[in-house]
Amino acid sequence: MDYEYLHEIECVELRSVAKRPVTELLPEFRSLGFTLHDDVVSLDRKGKIPPWQHTSIVEVEVQCEGDEVFGFEEGEWDVLQLKYLFATLPFELADRFIDVVFQLAGKLEASVTYRGVEVDASGLKERFAFICDELLSETGEDAGSEGLAILIHSTYPR
Repeated sequence: MDYEYLHEIECVELRSVAKRPVTELLPEFRSLGFTLHDDVVSLDRKGKIPPWQHTSIVEVEVQCEGDEVFGFEEGEWDVLQLKYLFATLPFELADRFIDVVFQLAGKLEASVTYRGVEVDASGLKERFAFICDELLSETGEDAGSEGLAILIHSTYPR
């Protein structure tokens, strides 16, 4: 069965034109409020969060030639996958996600792609608004709602 309509995760990629050292990343992430958790970073939410919602606005996967890279002390990167857990976050956080994506892209001079196509901030906002509407029409639930979390949970194991 296809669960794409649940939009659990939407990924945006920042692509570098060449391999670059991972040591440059952590200062840039920290300047935007990201937190280091062992050897990965995320932009975490503040305040009280309902238990069915995700605690991070942005999850990051660092890659080099398609392989995941852990840590920021040695190695190279060429793609950053920035993940937004769409279904388990209130839609108003999508703007923060998009703003951070493009701030980081500017700092790293990287292109932004969504589903393989280069996008700008307004195009990504349009796409996310469409997804939000689609999620409501397909499930009857808003992004970040407890009802949607229950629906998603009921689809596991897959």
